[in-house]
Amino acid sequence: MLLQTLIFAAGLVILTVGADIFIRGASGLGERLGMSSFMIGLVIVGFGTSAPELAVNLSAVYGGHPDIAMGNVVGSNIANIGLILGASALVAPLVVHVRMLRVEVPILIAASILLWVMALDGSLGRLEGLLLLLGQIGVLYVVFRASKAEVPEVQAEFAEVAKPVHSWVRTGVFLLVGLGGLVLGGVLAVNAAVDIARSFGVSELVIGLTVVAIGTSLPELASSVVAGLRGKADIAVGNVVGSNLFNILFILGASASLMPLPVNGSLTETELPVMIFFTLALLPLMRRNMKVTRGEGAFLLLAYLVLIAYQVRTASAG
Repeated sequence: MLLQTLIFAAGLVILTVGADIFIRGASGLGERLGMSSFMIGLVIVGFGTSAPELAVNLSAVYGGHPDIAMGNVVGSNIANIGLILGASALVAPLVVHVRMLRVEVPILIAASILLWVMALDGSLGRLEGLLLLLGQIGVLYVVFRASKAEVPEVQAEFAEVAKPVHSWVRTGVFLLVGLGGLVLGGVLAVNAAVDIARSFGVSELVIGLTVVAIGTSLPELASSVVAGLRGKADIAVGNVVGSNLFNILFILGASASLMPLPVNGSLTETELPVMIFFTLALLPLMRRNMKVTRGEGAFLLLAYLVLIAYQVRTASAG
């Protein structure tokens, strides 16, 4: 048991380091292709910190563990709002710009509800996966168009996220090493998570919703809290909203496109509605005074801890 825990932790470390190296390579590639620093930063906010979830999901799908794949995405989206946004707001109140409320948050709410509707029949098929991927392309286009009207201060914040690598050789090395780290870390984390679930006698879904989801959300937690401490609220909020959109549209879309995913009944009855509740809560919390205050951050964090306690208790009772 101790060995599997250490392997799981090692997998998460490799995932995180691999994601950071891959991001640097992707930034360099974007720069070499003529993308602006702002656009590179905007894409990285959503994709970069979600790379561990992508690696874990693909490993889980190919390894025949669909409950971990589904639980990882749903659990990560809940953790991103309850744990990460809540903790970031406790560090420093997060100012929210009108564009986020008018564009990204409504799209995230629609994507969350769409996922729940798709899952009601007990599976996510290849066609539904392709529709989610098309949705991701549409979101990138909408966000790119909307970002052109962003205020200069916000554009500067996102541009700082880019970590360009100037030579083609270094860019290629970073991409290959980062990708290798993501694959290795994903395999180690999933295999160890399955063994841990068996040791405790709990379902793979519960492990995916809790241990794996929290573990793969650590990059978002670190980057969002640091952004909050540095007064870069746009990065902290953008991390959460962008990552959640990417998790649903791209990660689940890619996973289901490769192999249809059965959906556990517990997800459609409990966890997906809870994910939608946390997502819907973003609108009134952000709209009030156009910021997420420390008190609201404490509410989100408390709600998340209550959910985790319920899941642990339910798993123990089972």
